[in-house]
Order: sequence, then structure tokens, then C-alpha cells
Amino acid sequence: MSDAHEPSVWDDPPAGADFTIRLPEVPRQVDLDAVDPESVDAALRAVVHDSLLPVTTGLSVLFMLNMVLHLIFVSMPYAAYISFLAAATAVGALLLRLYLRTVAPDYRGMHAVSGLVGGVVLVHTILTQIITGSVPLTQVTLLVVGAGVIIMSRRWFAGFLGLTLFVWLITSVISFPLTELVIPAINIGAAGAFSTMIHVIRRRTNVRAEQLRLVSESQKQALREALEAEERQRESLARSERTLRETMEDLQSAKSTLERREEELSHTVSALTDAKKEAEESSRIKSAMLANMSHEVRTPLTAIIGFSEVLEEETDGQSEHFASLILKSSRRLMETLDSVLKLSRLEAGKVQLDQKPLDLVEEARAMVLEQSNRADAAGVQLEIEAFSDRCTCMLDHGALQRILRNLVGNAIKFTDEGGGVTIRIGHSAHPPTDPDAVRSGAQVHVLDDPPERASHAVLQVTDNGIGMSESFQEKMFEAFHQESQGLSRSHEGSGLGLSITQRLVQLMKGDIYVRSEKGDGTTFTLYFALDARVSRRSPTANGTSQADSATDEVPETEGEVESIA
Repeated sequence: MSDAHEPSVWDDPPAGADFTIRLPEVPRQVDLDAVDPESVDAALRAVVHDSLLPVTTGLSVLFMLNMVLHLIFVSMPYAAYISFLAAATAVGALLLRLYLRTVAPDYRGMHAVSGLVGGVVLVHTILTQIITGSVPLTQVTLLVVGAGVIIMSRRWFAGFLGLTLFVWLITSVISFPLTELVIPAINIGAAGAFSTMIHVIRRRTNVRAEQLRLVSESQKQALREALEAEERQRESLARSERTLRETMEDLQSAKSTLERREEELSHTVSALTDAKKEAEESSRIKSAMLANMSHEVRTPLTAIIGFSEVLEEETDGQSEHFASLILKSSRRLMETLDSVLKLSRLEAGKVQLDQKPLDLVEEARAMVLEQSNRADAAGVQLEIEAFSDRCTCMLDHGALQRILRNLVGNAIKFTDEGGGVTIRIGHSAHPPTDPDAVRSGAQVHVLDDPPERASHAVLQVTDNGIGMSESFQEKMFEAFHQESQGLSRSHEGSGLGLSITQRLVQLMKGDIYVRSEKGDGTTFTLYFALDARVSRRSPTANGTSQADSATDEVPETEGEVESIA
């Protein structure tokens, strides 16, 4: 045995053991490209919304002042038109502001609204140029530059800027000579370039700010989750420590319990060993007792039966009556002794069967001849009904004769004078599977299936005698159990016949079913697998043969099963 120390749960933790709590890692490198573009665009729309609110307010006020100034202080012939145009533009800007108050800051159409605001100003500027006949360079410049401030969408900005320059250029070319448009065109082009620069810078700045904000929020969320995970792991560690302490205590208790149980088991094994020896000794004594009984009781009983038969034949009167009683009692005692010995051999597993092909029809006819005198003496009609002229199975001859003798003998015994006992033999392709279903009538026995399709042979013993109660049917195969007990019982018997019958049927891989009603007779049905090696003839018409009451008398003593030593 090795002296190496085996690790145990009670040992101290090894040196250098790492009990560090592992937390989720918070990323230190910021990947701005991984930010959701939709979230960034929503933030840009919110910036546009916040910018348009003061812009539309300022435009409304500005154009209202423009209207008032042109009405009061400007004495040009087109002042009224300019005032009306300014008023219309102010109303448009005010309506757009009111609309902005009704939508969410991240409204998907916010870029279109910013373009619409610029469009209102563009219409005012172009119409002013047409009315006044001069280029409003300041307004156009402010419009172009302002577009770079309030429009955040690249597509909307490019579209608005291109539209503004195109409309202004077409209107100016129609209204003015090209020589007068050089300086304004240069200024407006410069304003467009400056507006584009403002747009790019403002957009990039807001996009980067939003990306940083989202990443910061993501990191804060990751940090919160890490802190929560740390707290959960600390709590889990605390629970694990408590559980470990409890487990160690339970293991210690279990170890003590196992040691006690090991000691108890050792005592139990010793007791079982002694009991086994005692049981083996008891079995040896039982076997010796049964052997002595078989010899010491059977030998004088055989002599008593023999002398009783001689006295019954050679005496008359009261002596003959006494000799008949002695003979009947001796035979009854011999039958009981044989049944006890057979049941003991079956229970001990000492029965060796010699199975060979047997014809159930032939065996049943032989049993009818054997039991005919007994049936005639009881006033019971004994008959056989075969659904086929041959029905061959692999069976033990002695066991089959014992089964038939028990079932037919019981049927005659428990059938009143004038009743009948029928032995039926046939074939079945679909044997029943549930004894309770057979007992209740839910499954029925079929004996007239064609032999070529059948899988089982069926042997049935039916009587119209006194029947059995349902309570007795549950215990009828128990040894020494009878429905009528005590000295007042109406029929003789040891209560071993059905127990022996069931065991013999099971030894030959068969099944036995019972259906009975009190006062309405009993039917025992046996199923045996057919021997496929033996050919079966075609079925014949149902034949019924009455037992010949004139046959020679057969003794009522039960024969030995041939394979039982």
C-alpha cells in the first residue's frame, strides 16, 4: 500500500491557491465605428430640431420687422409687395416652428423640415430679387451659409445647396447681363464653399460627440454590469463558503454514519451467513425428512392399500364395508403424500422435464378413459370436443397427465350429479394477454382458428358445477388454500392440485386462465406454443365423443410426473 497522502476535503488549501474574483473586463480601446449609425443619425436629428426652434423664431421676427420697415420707412413703389412677401415668409416660418413643437426631437423627417425652412427663405430671396430687379447678395450669402449650419444630412445639404445656386443662377441670367453677375457669382460661390466647410465641420463634430457619448454610456453600462457581477460573485462566494462549511459538516456526519452502518453491515453479514448455514441445514433436514417420509410412509401405505384390496374382494357384509373405508382412506393419504412431495420438488427447482412432441387430442382422450369410471360413479357426463384431429406441442408427458388429472378430477369432484364436464382442444392465433380481462369476459378464448395460422394450442376444461367466488379466485393457486375450510367442508382434498398445476404449466412455458362464477361452473384454459416441426392436418368438423362408461376401471391414485425423480 502506498504511503502517499491522498487529498481530502478536510485538508487546507494548497499554497499559492488563487481565490481572486474574476470580473468582466471593461474595454479600454474605443471603437467609434462600432457605434450604431441609426443612433448617431437620431442624435443629429435632435440637434437639427434644437437648432430649428430658435432659427424659425428668429426668421419670423426678422421678416415681421422687414414687413414693418418697408410699410413705414421705405417709399419705393414695390414696398407693398416686399412687405406682403415678408409677412408671408414670417407666417411660414412661424407655422414651421409650431410644427416642430409637435414632433419628437429624433423625428425621421427632421432633415426634410430643415430643408423646408431653407426653402421658405430661398423662395423669399428669389421673389425679392425678381421684384426689386437687383441681386440681394447679402440674403443669398446668409441663406447659403445658414444652410450649412441648420442642415445636418449630407444628401439634403448637397441637394439644397445645388438647388439654391441653380435657381439663383437661372433667375439672374434671365434678369441681368452676365457682366453684372460676375462679382455676385464669385461671392455666392465663396459663400457656398464656406457653407460646405461649416456643414462638414459641424456634422463631423456632432457625429464624433454623439459617438463618444454612446461609447461612454456603453462603458458606463459595462462598468455597472461589472460592479453588479462583482457583487453577485461576492455573494455567490459567501454562499459557497457557507455551503462548503455545511457540506463539510454533512460529510463528517455522513462519514460517522457510514462507519456505524459499516459496522452494522458487518454484523448483518455475519448474521446472514449464520442464517444461510441454518437454512442449508434446514433444507438438508427437510430433504432427508421428505426422503424418509417417501420411504417410511409410502411403503406401509402400499401394503395397507394392497391388503385392503384383498380384504374388499374376499370379504362381505360389514367386513367388506370396513375394508372399503380403509382402502379409500389409504388412497386419499397416498394422494396427499404424493402432492406434498411433488410441490416440494417444484419449489426446490428439482423437477427436470423431458419435453417431446405430444398430441393433446390423444392425451385428452386417454384422460377421458382414465376418469370415466369416476365420472360415472359421480353421475357426471364426461366428454371431449376436438376442433382438430391433431394438436401437437413440445410437452412433458408426466407433467401433462398430472395437469389433466388435477383439472378433470376437480371438475368431476365439484360438479353435482347430472352435470357435465367437457374437455376441448383447438388452435388459437391470438391468445389472450390479461388474466383479469379473461376473468371479466373482456377477452375471450378462440379454439377454432385454422391450424396453419395458429400459434398456440388450447386445452380447455369446462364444468357446470358449483363454481368459485371472486375472492377465492385471487388465491386459488396458493398451496393448501381451499374455498371451504375446516371440518365442515363439503369436498375432500389437500388444496395442492391447482398450485401444482400452475407450476407445471409455467415450467412448460404455458399460460393458464380461469373464468368462474359462483353456482355457474368453472372453465380452465391452457395455452401452449405449437411445435412447428410437427405437421398439422387440416381441421375437421367439431367432433364430440361420449366417454365409454363400460371401459375398465382405472385406479384414482395420481401417477408420478415421469421427469420427477
